[in-house]
Amino acid sequence: MTRTADFVLPLFTVIFGSTASTMSAIILFIVIYHQHKNRIKQEERIILIICVNIYFCIFFSSTMLLILNIETLLGDLYGLNFDSTPCVFLGYLNAVLICTFFYGFVTQAFYRLCRIVYPSYKWLQAYWIYIFAAPVQFISACLIMCPIYFWHAVVYMPGLYHCFVPVQNILGTVWLIIFMYGLPVFCLSVVYIRITRYIRQQSTSQTLATKHRQARDFVVIKRI
Repeated sequence: MTRTADFVLPLFTVIFGSTASTMSAIILFIVIYHQHKNRIKQEERIILIICVNIYFCIFFSSTMLLILNIETLLGDLYGLNFDSTPCVFLGYLNAVLICTFFYGFVTQAFYRLCRIVYPSYKWLQAYWIYIFAAPVQFISACLIMCPIYFWHAVVYMPGLYHCFVPVQNILGTVWLIIFMYGLPVFCLSVVYIRITRYIRQQSTSQTLATKHRQARDFVVIKRI
């Protein structure tokens, strides 16, 4: 029974990873095509760039998930051993991609903060800033996740047939929790609390268009 469960879970994950990779690739193509073919305002272009950034992260993360679970399936079926230096690097890269994905939402939140709270600082809404955001996120994630690589926290896990940080490695696990999940969630919380307080404190002397835009932003933020 356990053997069947160990096989079925990676199989479903492979199917999910394949679907996520395909869907994100299709959406990426549609967004890029839309931006290329239509003349759109700078604000809309920045929003599309941020969407492309996030969907690139989804595509690469789901592709990595697919690769790792294919290794698990092959290990379950044929007893293959993937313990090697490339396996360790893939485990590290998996952590980097997940980290990049979460920091993509921080970039999105930063843009909303600049657009709503600091609209007079036009340079913070410059198109080129968000063009460079994706490579900066990836490089930052590589640096943030470097310690788990040099600490040899990423190891081969025979039961899963791929490499990652096992929960038994306390230092590596704590590092992932704090810097992969904790820090982005903290940044998102601070930014959206700041935006929410700003919207609530606005005077009633605003134009109808401004009120409508802020009401729309407030609905989005409450859903987040």
